[in-house]
Parts: sequence; structure tokens; C-alpha cells
Amino acid sequence: MDIRDLRTFIYVVDNQSITIASEKLGVKQSTVTKRIYNVEEKVKGALLNRKTRPLQLTRLGEKVYFKGCFILKQLELLKSFQDESNEIFKEVLKIGIPQTLIDDLLDPVIYESKRMEDFSDIDISSGWGRSLVQQIYEGEIDLAALMIPSNLQLPENINFSKIGSLPFVIVGRKDEAYQYNSLEKCSKKGWILHPEGCCFRESLAKILYNQRLGFYINKEIFGAELQLQSILKGEGLGVFPKPFFEKFALKNNGLEIIELNDFALHLNVGVVISPDVGADQTSAFIQIIKKHYFNAK
Repeated sequence: MDIRDLRTFIYVVDNQSITIASEKLGVKQSTVTKRIYNVEEKVKGALLNRKTRPLQLTRLGEKVYFKGCFILKQLELLKSFQDESNEIFKEVLKIGIPQTLIDDLLDPVIYESKRMEDFSDIDISSGWGRSLVQQIYEGEIDLAALMIPSNLQLPENINFSKIGSLPFVIVGRKDEAYQYNSLEKCSKKGWILHPEGCCFRESLAKILYNQRLGFYINKEIFGAELQLQSILKGEGLGVFPKPFFEKFALKNNGLEIIELNDFALHLNVGVVISPDVGADQTSAFIQIIKKHYFNAK
């Protein structure tokens, strides 16, 4: 597969538009379309539902997008790798990071794992949280970092080691936030969310359903950064771990957390652990997550 084809497909998904992707890449729309078809021929299936606006991924498209993002990230890291020909072979540790956390957590996991003696070589995969839990259960991966909203539960047979809790917040434009003093008013504005499969979306849908409120999705967008940019344009509201909002706010102060009495959720941060993984490796991975989100040394 030509890496340009894969990169173009990811550009289209990130920008929700073939037109915008062609402008940013500096190529014709016909070239963008051809490159997407090239990827579809390789994976033998449709990646996009071309009847929807904005464009939506098929189930196959989601898998290719998640894996493609990881592949491109790894290619970037290869540029800085030194010669490792003399390195002793180590067993590969398979780690899962949810799509909602991949942009925030991938670099710290890779960087910190190289500094820890207890870590093997690592293979990182991404997907929705429930998919990663299933992969742990089936023995396909060893460890997975998760943020589980407090109104959702994992199966009892899953070994989840909780590290701590983070606030789960609703975010809107600063000049509009005063209008939304209840979850009902927020629900009428509509939401900017990840596609179906995201546990943040599932959590919000559940609390709205329990309060008999409508669940209106204005846009489905992959990635917290792009979602926050969409909210900044006034296109809807979103739900995020508080650190994600704070990181974005360092660059742009046009957004604000909407404090509500009828939305009081938090995120349980932790690691799902396979019974086959070693205690030292588990402890080392937990330490990486703890350091990144709770400043633990």
C-alpha cells in the first residue's frame, strides 16, 4: 500500500471532507478520491459512507483509520530511531490505548517505556474501550489504559486496576456558556462527539436517557482537538476529561466548562490487565499512566 494513499484517507476523515483534504494536501479532489479507492482495493471493502454529510466511516473504515493513525505515528518515530542492531531481543508487550486517548497518551507511553528496565518492546494498538477490553479477555493484548465514566461498568470478570479519578466535563463556547444552566438546555444545543462505540458518548447518552432528554448529535468527529475546534465555532457542545480541555485552553481561551447540578460524572482512570502479563510490567505501565494524568513520580 502506498503510504500517500493511507495518509490521504486519514486527512479526509480528520477533516470530514474530501474538498478540505484536497486543499490542505495541495492536490486535486480527483486525486484524493483515487487514493481512497486505492486503499479500499487493498482492504477489499468500502471505507466511507458516501451518502452522508459529513462523511462517515464504515466499520471497516474505523478499523483502517485507527490502525492507519498508529502506523503513521510509528513512521514519524522511525525518523529519530538510532541503530538498535546490538540490542538484546525482548518479548513484545501488547498494549491497548483507546481512540479517545491515543493523541494524548501515545507519545508518553512510547517515551517512558524506553526508559524503564521492566518494559519489553511494545506493540500498541488502538480502538474503542470495549473492543480493547474484549481483546484483553481473548488474550490478544496484555494491558489497556482506560477512562471509564462513573455511570458505566466493566464486566465483573475483567481485572481493572483503578489509578484515580478525573472530572468529566461539558465544554462550550465561552460567550455562550451562560445560556446552558441545565442538561436539558445543553441537550437542545446538540453535541460534537466521537462516532458510535466511544464510551464517553455512551455515558452521555445514558444520562440523557435517564433524564428523558433528547440526544442530538450535530457532528461526529474523531479526535478531541478537532472536536474542541468545532465547539469553538459554535457547532455544538462536547464532553471531555478535564485535562483535555485544560490542554486546549492553554492555546485558546475561547471555551469554558459548563457547570451543571444535573451532570455530576467523573472518569475512573486505570488499566485492564491480562492474567498472563507479569507484575513488573503491569506496575511499570500503571506508573506511566499515573505520572501522565496525576503527576505522580
